[in-house]
Amino acid sequence: MTKQLLCLTIDTDPDGLSGKVTNRQTLKWDGLESLHNLPELLKNIPITWFIRADGQLESILGSATYLLEKYETFWTSVRRAGHELAWHPHLYRQAKLEDEATLITDPSEAQEELERLWSTVCPHLLATSFRHGEGWHSPETYATVERLGFRCDSTVIPGRSGAPGHPMDWENAPNHPYFPSTTNLSAEGPQRSLLELPMNTWMVQAPHDTAPRVRYINPAVRSKIFANALRNWENTRNFSPTILPIWVMIFHPDEVLPTQGEDGLYSRSASELFANLVSFQESLQQSGQDFEWVTVAQAAERWRQHQEQIR
Repeated sequence: MTKQLLCLTIDTDPDGLSGKVTNRQTLKWDGLESLHNLPELLKNIPITWFIRADGQLESILGSATYLLEKYETFWTSVRRAGHELAWHPHLYRQAKLEDEATLITDPSEAQEELERLWSTVCPHLLATSFRHGEGWHSPETYATVERLGFRCDSTVIPGRSGAPGHPMDWENAPNHPYFPSTTNLSAEGPQRSLLELPMNTWMVQAPHDTAPRVRYINPAVRSKIFANALRNWENTRNFSPTILPIWVMIFHPDEVLPTQGEDGLYSRSASELFANLVSFQESLQQSGQDFEWVTVAQAAERWRQHQEQIR
C-alpha cells in the first residue's frame, strides 16, 4: 500500500491580509502569537511554518527578518520539536506606513528583489522550502528561487487564477507534485532541482458562494464546510499505486483567532482546526489508506526517492 503523506503548513501573514479583500497594509500578528501553544495541541503533527521576511517588513518595521528576530525563542523551540521553517516573502513596494503597499510584478524587478532579500534573510533562516506571497510565480522568479538553492516550492494553487491584473494563473496546473516547465510553470517539464508541491485544492462551498468552488485545503474553515468538502473529495479522489500521494494543507494564523470576529468561512478556533485534521485522517483510514504527517521538505525528498525507485 502506498502511504499518503500529509503536510500542514502555516503562512505567518499578519492579521487581516487574507480573506474576501486583501489588505496589504495590515502589520499586526495577534494570530501568530495565539499559535504559540499550537504545537502542543497538535502533538505529533510537524508543521511547515512559512515565515514572512521581506521588503515591507524592512521598510515599515525596520528589518526584513523582523518576525524571525521578535519570535526567535519560539522558532528555536519549534525547530527542535521537528517542525520546518521556510521562507514566505510578499514582494510589496511600500516606503512608508501611510503609503499604499503595491505588488512587485515585473519579472526582472521581482527577481532582483528576491536575490536582494535572500542575501539578508539567509543568515537568519536555514530554509529549503519556499512559498511566494499571494500565490504567484513567473518563470523568472521560479528560476531565481531555484538558483538560490531551494529544493521545494509550494506556491501553486491548482485551478485558481487571480483577479484581473494579478499575476497568479494556475488554472491548468497539476494538483500533485511536479517539475514545472521552464517556460510554462503550469505544465510539467523535465526534472530540475526545484520541485513543486502545490497547495492542493478541492471543491469548497462557503456560505456566500452560490456553488462549490476551487479552494486550497484549509483545515481552519468551519467543520461543517470542511466535512462537506471532505465528502465530495472522497467521491472523486483517485489513488495511484505508482504515485506517492502528498496532500499539502494551508491556513493563516488569524483564521483560528477568536478575536478576529465570527466568519462564515473560517472557524476562528484552534480546536476546530484540530477536529478537521482528525476528520481528514479518519477519511483515509476508513478507505484503508495509511498516512504519515511530514514537513514539506521531508515530503519533497520522499517524493524524489519514490520516483527514483519506480523508474
